[in-house]
Amino acid sequence: MTQEIIITPRQLHTISNLINEGDNLSPNIRAYSFDWDDNIINMPTTIKMLKKTENGWDKVEVSTSEFATLRDNENYDLDEGAFDNFISEESFLNDLQLGLNNNFFAPSFEKFKEALIYANPISIITARGHNPEVLRKGMDLVISSTFNEEELRKMIDNIQQQIPELEGESPEIILKGYLDSHDYHTVTSDIFAEKFGLEGGSAANPEENKKIALRDYVSKLVIKAKEMVNTDYNKLSIGFSDDDLGNINAIVPFIEEVLQVEFPEVDFVVYDTSEGGMNKIVLKQMD
Repeated sequence: MTQEIIITPRQLHTISNLINEGDNLSPNIRAYSFDWDDNIINMPTTIKMLKKTENGWDKVEVSTSEFATLRDNENYDLDEGAFDNFISEESFLNDLQLGLNNNFFAPSFEKFKEALIYANPISIITARGHNPEVLRKGMDLVISSTFNEEELRKMIDNIQQQIPELEGESPEIILKGYLDSHDYHTVTSDIFAEKFGLEGGSAANPEENKKIALRDYVSKLVIKAKEMVNTDYNKLSIGFSDDDLGNINAIVPFIEEVLQVEFPEVDFVVYDTSEGGMNKIVLKQMD
């Protein structure tokens, strides 16, 4: 099924400025796609499961990192309302604030923060099921809780270089313009399903929807921008990071077999954070 790619004028302007060569632009364009839980922040949100015992099935609650290893375990099954905590806006914002207050930073946090400071294009692709606007609110919370004055000033300066129409505006308007230009995909939400004409998705197996979200993001950066500004890329690299090995094992062949064929001018890098570090996987084009 063919999907129409919709890009706002502000997103186009941002991408156009990133692509066009200029005195104040880096010849290397870097964009990033981040999973949220246990990749940016170790969120305390739990998943309701059933654990097989000698006496039957006991109710248990597990963290997202535990779920990543248990979801294919035959001794565990999903309980009713397993992902209810991942739909609530209040739960997300409360858990995020708790994580930030306690410095529960996950392996990709520093790269995420660096990408924000340098005003890189960013997408968030998460298996959560709430309204994507909640992620946008979470971005404000991360910045207000973890950026010092110098980092914020540098970020504001870089945003104005990338989005000239924001130059001279208040820091609040500049920051809002940049953060609003990002993609926020909650791939098991009804909103995501409706947007892409799907029947819905399961947070237990989000890999297929994450592929759809990643392709949509890459398409916006490459196809539409290239078509509308009539220019070629000097060099564009897109990084994808996720802590769930199941997602990594699905995304790597998807990039190799689909995205690299469709977008041969793009360098793809995958960051596997499933073991608590950052295992960098550079996907080379085959001659």
